[in-house]
Amino acid sequence: MTAPLYETDLGTFNLAENSGTVEELTGTTVLYNTGGTPINNDTDDIIQGSYHASAAAKQAAGAVASIAFDYGSGVTIPTDGAFLVWHKFDAGGLLDFYTNGGVRICVGSSLTAFKAWKIAGKDVTPFPYGGWKNYAVNPTISADYTEGSPSATLQHVGMAIMLTAAGPSKGNPHKVDAVRFGRCEARIRYGAEADGYATFGGYAAVNDANDGTSGYNRWGLIQAVAGGYLWKGLMTLGYTNAVDFRDQNTNIFIDDTRKVTAGFNKIDIRQASSRVDWTGINFICTNPATTASKGSLEVVDDADVNITSCSFVDMDTLIFLGNSTILTSIFRRCGLITQNGAVFNGCTFDQPSGAVGLLSDDLNDIDNTTFVSDGTGHAIELTSAHAGTSKTLTNVYFSGYGADGTANAAIYNNSGGAVTITISGGDSPTVLNGSGASTTIVTSARTIKVIAQKADGTKVYQAGVLLRVSADASGGFPYDDTVTIVNSGDTATVTHTGHGLATNDKVQITGASLAANNGVFAITWISVDSYSYTMLSSPGSSPTGTIKASYVFLEGLTDINGEISTSRAIGATQSVIGWARKSADLLKPGPISGTIVTTGDSTFTAILSPDA
Repeated sequence: MTAPLYETDLGTFNLAENSGTVEELTGTTVLYNTGGTPINNDTDDIIQGSYHASAAAKQAAGAVASIAFDYGSGVTIPTDGAFLVWHKFDAGGLLDFYTNGGVRICVGSSLTAFKAWKIAGKDVTPFPYGGWKNYAVNPTISADYTEGSPSATLQHVGMAIMLTAAGPSKGNPHKVDAVRFGRCEARIRYGAEADGYATFGGYAAVNDANDGTSGYNRWGLIQAVAGGYLWKGLMTLGYTNAVDFRDQNTNIFIDDTRKVTAGFNKIDIRQASSRVDWTGINFICTNPATTASKGSLEVVDDADVNITSCSFVDMDTLIFLGNSTILTSIFRRCGLITQNGAVFNGCTFDQPSGAVGLLSDDLNDIDNTTFVSDGTGHAIELTSAHAGTSKTLTNVYFSGYGADGTANAAIYNNSGGAVTITISGGDSPTVLNGSGASTTIVTSARTIKVIAQKADGTKVYQAGVLLRVSADASGGFPYDDTVTIVNSGDTATVTHTGHGLATNDKVQITGASLAANNGVFAITWISVDSYSYTMLSSPGSSPTGTIKASYVFLEGLTDINGEISTSRAIGATQSVIGWARKSADLLKPGPISGTIVTTGDSTFTAILSPDA
């Protein structure tokens, strides 16, 4: 890749550069002009370019004064887009409060037909201290005021103020500068070690530029502020080309955008060949109680995303993909986080704002993580990817969640199937099962091992071993359950009510009228009441008879140490039987019997004697 490129989609409505039409709006319900006070093109307090529009503010208390621009025709605002307007008022103490429309942004089809939205007041930043502020408005949002009968033509845009007392008698304290429009997209691409990685500061330098060399920009998208960067709009990392974006140890403040759509503030990570590394980046929604868009993130293409020791505070949804790795990071009062194959390790989900903290498709990729409830909702929701599986939670902790079966149980099993969750360190979560779902919580995985040896202790290599259940146990694995089977080619589909098994578990099928159906098979989970397995041949019809199915713990050959083992969650103590044999060495089968326990590992020894 090459040096990073920082761009935007913003179109120019009017840059207040002493050209075009500068005007006052005229209201009927509320006075929207200053009685003929002229609007000037000044150079003494610019924020963008070389000029700004300014006007006196001598109107009486309760009057509304405006500065607006005429584009000459209507413009189009894309979905989730906005107008961006720079505004400043130097006598902030005279402004009315936000609730009374102290500062308004206006969009209309003529000077006498427009809508207006409350955007600020003496009680809203940057007031009472003052200073230039870039405001956003989406004209599809319900207006606070309507003058005349505005059409859908968006031709006139401006700012208005209302004072609580007569305005100052001197100077031109009311100021408006550049007006732009579009999706308000910060487009970032390229970046490389040799040419420099893309960064927030790199974009801000271009965004904030206002000179003949770097450009008269001041876009208002990602701007440098004390302690970090103020961001609003759509930030696209990997716009049309891959990006290599790496940054660390800074704050991203999400602007208080009150008159936009919910999707306005968003980060999209695009291009599968992109790389995004963030370390110590803190995303903070500056005013979650008032903003219309708290900021969201979506990994759209499966890029290489590495997030370490970052925090996301009071944001909306975050969606990751399989190449995303999130380490030692905090999600505080955020909306739903979607895993989609991402890895979470050492993270904290603190008081999720929605009904669920994390939508998970693989519990195995959530380790050393803490979930803290605000008293409502679930920590984790399991998707259908978990149905018929056994997963492990390693050092995962849950605080403040409700009891099993409640609306704020720690885990909501919405997979539609049976899930076994082994707890390896951490807390044992409470569970609410959705439709068709069942959950088994096991405090730890147990090792089940068979050792094949001769009477003198010599280990037997590649001895065939079978170990299966031999009796029913409440909460245990199925034993001698009656099933039905339908064959299609070499695939057998088994109806086995409440089997509780997972994909790759093994069963022994006996009693089928067709030999191809009998034997030990690894299954593929279909539903809580069915699974399938593959036969060695296609029998051409379906079997009859009293067909039985039993769970098989071990089936296979011993290793060089004469051992075969598995690690399995054990829900109940259960009797087992089996054998180990190796006829090629003229050894008699060695029988196995005993009990698999929940409290520890289980080891069985089969003694193979000479077949003399």
